[in-house]
Amino acid sequence: MRTTVYEQTPRWLEAGAPKSIGNGRDYRPGSGYRSPELPSLNQIEQLRFLRAIASAVDVRRRNQMFRWLEGEFQTVLPHRLLVCTLIDGGGNALLIDHFSSSPIPNEVLQEICAEGKGLISDLGETWLRSGARPLVLVPSSERYVPFNSELMRLGLRACAVHGVLDHNKAPGSQFYFFGVPTDRPTHIAYLLELLVPYLHTALIRVSASDQEGGEAAGPGLLSDREVSILELVQHGKNNVEIAAELVISPLTVKNHVQRILRKLGANNRAQAVGKAIALRILGSSNGRRR
Repeated sequence: MRTTVYEQTPRWLEAGAPKSIGNGRDYRPGSGYRSPELPSLNQIEQLRFLRAIASAVDVRRRNQMFRWLEGEFQTVLPHRLLVCTLIDGGGNALLIDHFSSSPIPNEVLQEICAEGKGLISDLGETWLRSGARPLVLVPSSERYVPFNSELMRLGLRACAVHGVLDHNKAPGSQFYFFGVPTDRPTHIAYLLELLVPYLHTALIRVSASDQEGGEAAGPGLLSDREVSILELVQHGKNNVEIAAELVISPLTVKNHVQRILRKLGANNRAQAVGKAIALRILGSSNGRRR
């Protein structure tokens, strides 16, 4: 890939922070971060940002997303754990994924990502109530207090949230950064404004490639991995048990199950198994059919 190196700072970066941040809404105090000055990027930060967005163009698959997030992206916005969600028009999560360079215990991930009751659910609601502006929660911010004990218990301390709204002003994606620096919250909020559109686009490309599910076999409705997971669902296995058997994370299993339900037009696991049997994807005795 050819990358343009600027000898002089581009004018669109030179101007500093815009007067309006956060999905086109006016910047107002009390949203979780405070500063007497609007943020801007110095020359080194500008170059790091340009390199990060240039390398985002090549992200198509999950392994590429991981390398990007742990490489150029980390030089711009350091963090310990990133949880990403894609959301449909009905408010349902189409994809929940996480990226971390250090191991995060599965039980911690479950508490963070549990649909409807996990930490990201509460954080996402707080982000929406704040006007869908970047939400940075550090010990010095007003909005940190309700999340203090939970973040400390999970060993994550500070976090930042931002996302992209769809045409109905409902969340299209949300990104949760845990373990961000605590000394420059306004600066982090500005970085979220700059980075999240590129992150959103990369996540959509990764989701479309369906890297973890593999390629569908022939004209089959489900991929080989999805059929394997559905067979274990038919045996009554839960996500944790399926993850242990297939040596993948429970969150990956959850993502696969959600895709299976969408592809089969099923409302729950039992209905998905029944439809798969009717379509001869599964046998009634759990023998796979193609």
